[in-house]
Amino acid sequence: MSVDYRTRKPENVTDVCINTFFTTTFPALLEGAEKYLQPWLSERAPGDCSIDCEGKQWQLGITGHAIGVRSGTADSGLLVKLTADEFSGLVNDLYTPMTFFTGGTLNIQRGDLSNFLDWWLVLRAIIDRRPIHSGAMAFEALDGSPLDLSQSFSLDSPLQDMRQFLQSAGFLHIQGVFSEEEMADVSTDIDRYRGDYTEGDGKSWWASTADGERLAVRLQSFDERSAATARLLEDPRFQLLGDITGDNHSHAGLSDNAIEALIKPLHVVKGISDLPWHKDCSLGRHSYECCSLTVGISVTGADAQSGQLRVIAGSHRALMWPALLAQPEEWGLPIIDLPTRTGDLTLHLSCTHHMAQAPSERERRVMYTSFRLPSVAIDLDDPARRRLYEAREAAYRNVSQ
Repeated sequence: MSVDYRTRKPENVTDVCINTFFTTTFPALLEGAEKYLQPWLSERAPGDCSIDCEGKQWQLGITGHAIGVRSGTADSGLLVKLTADEFSGLVNDLYTPMTFFTGGTLNIQRGDLSNFLDWWLVLRAIIDRRPIHSGAMAFEALDGSPLDLSQSFSLDSPLQDMRQFLQSAGFLHIQGVFSEEEMADVSTDIDRYRGDYTEGDGKSWWASTADGERLAVRLQSFDERSAATARLLEDPRFQLLGDITGDNHSHAGLSDNAIEALIKPLHVVKGISDLPWHKDCSLGRHSYECCSLTVGISVTGADAQSGQLRVIAGSHRALMWPALLAQPEEWGLPIIDLPTRTGDLTLHLSCTHHMAQAPSERERRVMYTSFRLPSVAIDLDDPARRRLYEAREAAYRNVSQ
């Protein structure tokens, strides 16, 4: 099994005209598409969808198990306005509805974001020939037995066992990779260099607490300041993580932000400190870049009272909302808590739904970095790709203000 889910190349992206798409491309895609929509469509058929793209209007509807398309707008259901770039990006999997929501450009005239996300699933299923997730999912060990999703590993664990777990479940917990002394050095550097970051510098995220403090909660490019952090990135214990997937993931192409230090304080009332349920590809480009491997280094331990990570097992294999507004239990996949001790690592694939609980008793400190598929790491040097990443960072910072 591989976690290289890429089906598109950036150099092959072309502009999509809405009239051409719905008169020619889409009707051809509907042939044989029913199997990708069932049984989800039987359980949760959305109402009509109307798209107004700079005055060109098209509507989608469902009759029985069939998707119909025609010009004009429906009398009810979702009505969303898109620019030509937004529509083209939506079809090309460069954007999702969360891109517009997070960036402040979402223009829904009737209906709501959940309606848009449902129709995004329908479009992705039809265009990408991927079934919309519905029901349960199997998690199997190498010998075919059910996986114990609460299992943790160590660096001495067999590589094949860790690979199978990660490929099946979408996450991994590796205990005791770094020592408490190494993490203490990192924590000291967080205190030492936190004051070097200023709000609006493009290298930090900020949040406000209930007592009125404005705090830096995400410190980017932290290895450029912290020698203790830079040493970890060169350590063989860290470098070998790229071998776990079996897809030649590399810690490369991240020269502008190789690792981030996160501080999760108590009682945040404004700004992004703990992101709700989301996939790292929730803003788009799944079919160009997934799956990357996100690594969390526990500078302090974490549990339910100090901001632990939570994941939805198997969500990397599921076509589902890229960010969850409703209860995650509705998708029928196991929700797993990942408590850690100081020096532990968590790994999750970029398509794995995850969130961090808000700490209620103790502050949490953690560092995040990623390993990327080989050509994705190289492509990050491309100016067009870099502009997209900068736009996504800016969108997140806008929400944090």
